[in-house]
Amino acid sequence: MVALLFFCLIQGFTEFLPISSQGHLIIFNSVHPIDYYSGVTIHQATIIAHFGSLLAIITYYRRTLINLLFSIKMIDRPDIDKNSFILVNLIISTIPIIAAGYAISKYLDYSGDKILLTIAISSIVFGIILFLVDKFCLRIKNHYSLNYLMSFFIGIFQCAALIPGVSRSGAVLTVMRFFGFQRQFSVEYSNLLSIPVIIGATVFMISNVSLSNSLDVLINFYSLIIFFLSFIFSLFFIFFLVMWVRRFSLFIFVIYRVIFGLWILLTLI
Repeated sequence: MVALLFFCLIQGFTEFLPISSQGHLIIFNSVHPIDYYSGVTIHQATIIAHFGSLLAIITYYRRTLINLLFSIKMIDRPDIDKNSFILVNLIISTIPIIAAGYAISKYLDYSGDKILLTIAISSIVFGIILFLVDKFCLRIKNHYSLNYLMSFFIGIFQCAALIPGVSRSGAVLTVMRFFGFQRQFSVEYSNLLSIPVIIGATVFMISNVSLSNSLDVLINFYSLIIFFLSFIFSLFFIFFLVMWVRRFSLFIFVIYRVIFGLWILLTLI
C-alpha cells in the first residue's frame, strides 16, 4: 500500500510540474514494481493514474473548459472570440505530438539498458535550457500575442516529451518562455494542452492492454485507490504550480531536475 501511495504521489507531483512524470515513474517501477504489491501491472496502473490526473486538470479548469466548449459555435471566427481563438490554437499545438506519437510509438523502447542514462541526461540538459530561457527571455506576452505559427512550434517542441526525462510541461514552458509569454499564461496553456495529450496517451496505453481482464482491473480495490490518490495529488500540485509562478521563477524546478539527473548518474557509476 505504501508503494501505491508513493506511485500516486509521484504521478501527481510530476504530471504537471516541468520535471517529467514519465522519467520518474520508470525509475520508481524499476525499484518498486507495482504488480508485486497490487496485482495491477505498471501499464494498467499508469492508465488509471492518468485518468486521475485527467479528472484533476478538468476539475481545476472546469469553467475555462466550459467556455471553450461553448466557443465551438464561433470556431470559424476566432478573430472575434477569445475562447474560440484559444481553442483553435490548442488544437494546432496538439496535432504534432499526436502525429509523432502515432508514427513512432512502435519504435519507442522505455525498457532498454540505456533508459536511465537517457532520463538523467535529458533531465539535466533540458533543465538548464529551461533556466536560461526563463531567466533571459522577455516575459510580456499573453494570449493576444499568440498566433497559429507559434502554436504549431509549441506543438513541435512538445514532441520532445517523447524522450524520457524531458517533461511535456517543461518543453511547453520552455518554448513559450522563449517566445516571451508570461509565466502564468504559459502554465495555463501548458495545463490546458495536457488534456488532449493525456487523453491520447491513455487511449494508446489502453489499446495495448488485453481487454479480457480490463473489467476486473477497473473494479479492483487497488485500482480505485490509484485513481483517487492520483486525482488528489494531481489537483494539489496543479494549485501549487499556478500559485508558485505568480510569485516566483521556474528556478526551483531547474534545481530539482539537475539534482534528479545527477542522482541517477551516480547510481549508474
